Formats: sequence, C-alpha cells, structure tokens
Amino acid sequence: MPETSHHDFANSPASSQLTRHLRYSSELVRSPDSPYSRPPMQFTTREAELIKNFTENMALWADATDVHRHFELEVPRRSLYFPVLRYAVFAFSSRHLNRDKADTSTEALEYYNSCLSVLIEAVDKASGHIDEETLAAIAILRQYEEMDTEDMEMHLTGTSRIVNSMSEFDFNGGLGEAAAWLCLRQDIYVSLTRLRPLRSNLENYLQSDIFRRTDDAAYANKMVYLLARSLGSIYPSDSSISNESLENIRLEVDGWFDSKPAAFNPILESARNKDGGNSLPIIWVLSPFHSVGLQYYHIAKIVLAMSFPIATDSVFEQIRESKKVERTIRSHLLQVIALASSHAKAENALFTARHSLSIWGSVFTDRIDQDMVLDFLRHIQQKTGWQTESLSSSLQQQWTQDSNED
Repeated sequence: MPETSHHDFANSPASSQLTRHLRYSSELVRSPDSPYSRPPMQFTTREAELIKNFTENMALWADATDVHRHFELEVPRRSLYFPVLRYAVFAFSSRHLNRDKADTSTEALEYYNSCLSVLIEAVDKASGHIDEETLAAIAILRQYEEMDTEDMEMHLTGTSRIVNSMSEFDFNGGLGEAAAWLCLRQDIYVSLTRLRPLRSNLENYLQSDIFRRTDDAAYANKMVYLLARSLGSIYPSDSSISNESLENIRLEVDGWFDSKPAAFNPILESARNKDGGNSLPIIWVLSPFHSVGLQYYHIAKIVLAMSFPIATDSVFEQIRESKKVERTIRSHLLQVIALASSHAKAENALFTARHSLSIWGSVFTDRIDQDMVLDFLRHIQQKTGWQTESLSSSLQQQWTQDSNED
C-alpha cells in the first residue's frame, strides 16, 4: 500500500462510499448468528501483540462507564469471529503502539483500509439494519480518528444515525449499548470542541436501565447524560432554550453531585499550593467510574455557567459578571485536570481534560498555571499518543495575545 496520510484516506472514494451507506442505515440489530458458531480466525504474532495492547490499554478508555467491560472482554473475543472488529482493533492498536515512531501511518492505515472495506460490504448487505459488532467497530474507528491533529469526524454522522434508531431492545446492557454510550461521549467531545449541537437523540438513551440502576457505573453515566443535556442549553438544535429549562438542568446537575454515593468522594484530596510547587490539586478516587462522573460534573458546571445570560445594562456589571464566570470556569477546569490523574486506569480522563483545555485553556492567565497546562499536555501525548503539540502552540498564542491586550 503506498504511503499516504489519514487525511488523504479520509477523503478517499472508499470513505465517501461508507459515509453514504451509513447515512441511510436506520436500525441496530443483534447479530443473527452466535459469533461462536463460526470457525475462529487465528492471530499472527503481530496481531496477537495488537489485540493484547488493545485489551490492556484502549479498551479501558472505551469501558470508562461500563461495569461489564464489553470492550475489554467481549470485543477481543468477538474479534476471533468478526473481521470488522479485528481490523478496527488492529488499526487503533497499531496507531497507539507506533505513536512514538516517525512514520505511524503505513500499518495502521492498512488495517484501517481493510476495516473500511468490510464495513462497506456489511452495511451494503444490511439493508439499513446494522449489527452491534459493526457499531462497535465504527465507534473504535472514531477513537482512531480522534488521535489525528485534524479530526475529520468521518464516522460520527453514521454512528449517531444508527444510535438514534436504536430500540428499547437494543439498550439491553450488551455490546450495542456499550458502543452507544461510547458514541455519546464522542458526540459530546465534538459538540464541545466544534461548538455545535449534539447529533445524538438523547431521548433514546432514556431507554437504558442505567436510570433504574444504583451502581457507580450507572451513576457516572447519568452525569454523561446530564452533560449532554447541558450542551443542548448552549448549542440548541432548533430554538433557543428558556431560562427556566436552564435552571431545571442546573438543579439536576447539582442534585447529582449532592446525592452522589459515598464512593464518589475522593479517597485523598488536597488543595494546590503554587508556592510549594503544587500547581494542581491532588485528587485520588476509587475507580475510573468516579473519575469520569466527577469530570463530567465539573464540565457541566462550566457549560451551565456560560449559558446563563448576564441580566444587566450596566457595562461595569457586565464586566464584573464576566470575570465571575471566568473564575468559575478556571476553578472547575482545575478540577477536571486534577481528576485526569486521579486513577491510573482512567486514561480516558486525560482525553477529557485535553478537550476541555482546547476550549477553555485561555482562562489560565497566571504563568505558573500556564506552565502546568503545557506540562500536562506533554504528559498526555507521551502516555497515550494523542497529539497535543498544536493545542499547546495554540494556547501559547492565545496567552501571548491576551497578555499584550492587557
């Protein structure tokens, strides 16, 4: 395969063909055959390395709020039988393993190309009915795409359309539902960073039993849902939202925090001490579920703080209220960053913090805080392979410009 960039491939005929197929896909179905009724496909040595890396690393990112760990346990097992999952896993894992090499494209793109070919065939034969293995594969490819400096969002429309058609049967706690929650978190990421409405139909998620369960994973997912609703307050898809609706969402978000199970309280917490060299608060939590739930809570508080209009005609009061909102954003953003290091197995919390910094990082006007942010972004790239150099450069430019204007 000739060397090419992911940007070039995302605009290729194969990608366009898949996008057209996904546009008309309207329903998620469970695979009609047991995956174990087919002869298993054996892994080569390299493929074994890739599947092992996925299971031990990236699957944990996808399973951030899944108590049953479908991407860690079920996706590798089904990849023995479903080529679409195999190639998606191999592409993403190769991209991750080769993240420190000068050329990361060839092997990962070969698997990406193979996955697209299988996806096109599967969607073409499905006549609008997509199985949960295909949805999971597309969600994995979305994670692959997010590693690019320029995320092309090629599969987001397709995944949103499929999830929006899911029936109550599909929200049954299986792989399809796990993929649906991953897709919602991906949609939240794009809504936040691209400043646009969600594509997901949030009404469908109310079919999930997480709203009836009391475990910590379900409670974390409730905050994922509440953040998605909060985003609708600043990026409404149809008409502007009322102040009453904003207040109702705010009360639900505050109620989530006030009523959270005791396990969501940090097991260790200490305030930051910039003079003592600690530019971040220290927060330790019991599990990744708690990291995600608390991070999304703080992001929801930022979103809502930005949503309420400043009701005054006084220029002075407007400036004063704007500074108050900025302090609120900075306070919650510090918590988001601190929570990114709250649990060793919650690497997805690093990505959430990165996305948040790409939107609100300019609120850090203090040099010590700015150095902390740059060190944190370097840590993310070194640990996960997610590109952060362009974000660091962009933030430095914003800080310099703001400093000059002052």
